[in-house]
This record gives sequence, structure tokens and C-alpha cells, in this order.
Amino acid sequence: MLFFNKLTLKIHCWGGLGSQLLALNYYLRVQEKFPARRIILVLHTSGITSRSSEIDLLSNKINLLKVDDYQSSPSKIQIINSSTPFIFSFAKICIKFLANFFKFIITDDNKVLQVRSWTISVRCTYTLNVLRKDDIVHMANILGINTKSLKETFLGIHYRMGDLPTLKPDSLVPLKSISAVISELINAGLVVDKVNVFSDTILSDSNLNLPDKINCEWKSIDTLQTIRDLSQAKCFIGTSSKVSLWVAIFRWALDVPGDIYLPNSIIGQFVELTNVDRNDSAAVMIKTYS
Repeated sequence: MLFFNKLTLKIHCWGGLGSQLLALNYYLRVQEKFPARRIILVLHTSGITSRSSEIDLLSNKINLLKVDDYQSSPSKIQIINSSTPFIFSFAKICIKFLANFFKFIITDDNKVLQVRSWTISVRCTYTLNVLRKDDIVHMANILGINTKSLKETFLGIHYRMGDLPTLKPDSLVPLKSISAVISELINAGLVVDKVNVFSDTILSDSNLNLPDKINCEWKSIDTLQTIRDLSQAKCFIGTSSKVSLWVAIFRWALDVPGDIYLPNSIIGQFVELTNVDRNDSAAVMIKTYS
């Protein structure tokens, strides 16, 4: 066992802040299981687009390694690999199978909790790892998400556009749907000073059909600060984004009062990650809209 404690375990992650938070949650959970092992969270920039680390503030609290492996076009190595002889490709598949079978590496999301003292690498999305409230509270503390002195009286909205209008236009939540939710809340008696829309794209207030005398402000700030601010909103309306998902998760774990609205397209992910019973109104006040 002492020998295995000397082995470094690398937890690999690809993607933006949403994916990095899932990997961070897994890192902390494995660290709890193997407190004597050296564990490194490896953040890769590779993917469809280049993704940088958004949790650098934790570099003095956890072992964080950034790997710049993004390539905008296929490399020579990839071209050579495409013509690799069958025998070498087959051998590579066999080695990968054996490494997974004996848990030296784990690449199956269904087996992320089967990490062993001799496991040296985990390369997954961590989306099947059910989140525990205590872990999320711990993450909130180290990320500076504080709702204990909740004094905000604004209605918070996260509206991500990014590349959705071009790549996935069907995933873009119509502003009229958000306007309908706001009207529903105001008509139900919600009292707020203003509506703050956190977005990567600044639009005109006229794009939201708001009730009279309700001020609206569009904000474009870094992603982590967006999560911090929206965690303090009186009520929260999210869209089809991992950022919206994480705002809902932190509000759920920290028992922040106020309704959470998520679109039908993402509510399933919230339920799967938290294992919450949507029919238990005491567990979480979450509603859906289309």
C-alpha cells in the first residue's frame, strides 16, 4: 500500500468551466478516499475550440496542471496515425482494454467511482458522478461563492448565446420564453429592484418584454464571477448552458431561497447530477419552462 501511495493519480479534464467544476468535484472526492496520494487535476485546452483554465485561483489549494494541446488543424502525428498498420492499432486497443480492466486507467464514466490505489489516470466527463451536497458546499467555499450574507433583491438571468445561433440554433432559448417567466413571477407577487441579465452577448433591454417600472441591466463578466453573483439572486432563470446548470446546483446545495427556473432541455441533467426528487418541494424549489 505504501508503494501505491507514491503513484501519482492524474484526473484529466476537457472543456470550459462547467466541465472543470465536474472534474474538481471528482478530484475532491478521490482526495477524500486517498488522502495520502498525490493527485493532479490536468486541464486540457484541446477540443472543438480552445478552452483555458477558469479555476486558476485554486492553484495554491489543489495540484493543478494546464496542458496546452489545442490544435486548430490536424497535426502530422494524427495524419500518420490514420495510416497506422492494423496490428499496431489492434495492440493499442488491447492494451487500453487491459489497462481499463485492471483499473490502471479509467475511461468509462460508469466506472469513475471504481478508482483503485493503483489507478494512475482517469479520463472521463464525470457526468455520471452523482453530486453530494457536502461536496458542493466545500467547492463553494474554496471558489468564493458566499450566500450567507444574502442581501440582493434582483432577479438573476443567465443567457448564453456564444456559438449557439450558428451551431445549435434549436438550443437557443427564446427571449420571449424568459419574458414569460418574468411576468409570471411578477404577477405572483415577486418584488425585486431590478433584473440582471448575465450574458456573453450584450443586447438591448427592448429584447426583453418586461413589466413597467422594472429596471434591467445586461452584464458581461467572467464566468466564475457570474456564478457567484447569480447564486445571490432572489430568483434565478437559467438557459441551456452548463453555467446555468452550475448556478442551479450551487443554489440547491447552499439552500439559497427563491425559485430556480431551468429550460426543459437541461432539467434532466440537473436531476441526474443531484439525484434530487423533483416532486419533493422541500428538497428544492425548481421549475421548468420551454
